[in-house]
This record gives sequence, C-alpha cells and structure tokens, in this order.
Amino acid sequence: MAYTREQLQAVEAAIVALAAGERVVEVRFGPNDSTRYATAELPQLISLRDRMKDEIQAAENSGRRLRGYRLNHRRGL
Repeated sequence: MAYTREQLQAVEAAIVALAAGERVVEVRFGPNDSTRYATAELPQLISLRDRMKDEIQAAENSGRRLRGYRLNHRRGL
C-alpha cells in the first residue's frame, strides 16, 4: 500500500495521543478504512509509522540519481 504524508501525520498524532494518556485512538486511511489502536498497541503503531516513513522516503527518492564526488588532495608542493 502506498502511504501519503497525511496518513503519516495521522499515525504520528495517534502516537502522541496514546503517549499522552488516551486509551483508544482511531486512525483513518480513507473514507471507509479506519483502525482503532489501544494503549497496549503503541509498539505496533510505532512500527507502522516507521514502515510508512521508509515507504514514503523510498517513493520520493525513486526518481533521484545519487552522485558521489571524490576529492584528492596533497599536502604541500
């Protein structure tokens, strides 16, 4: 599933809410797709956030070409 930045922000907000003491939070991924998380599921939610970040970053970097430079230098003359 391709995640969006908005979905990532919703998951991060849910993590903050659970950490602040709320017992149950709901994360919506679409108009008919939502999931509820309880305090005990905080590690699963953090894992989901990390996967989402990795997928979003990979999608954003897929069209970029990385370049490297090598610098050679000598001391003195």
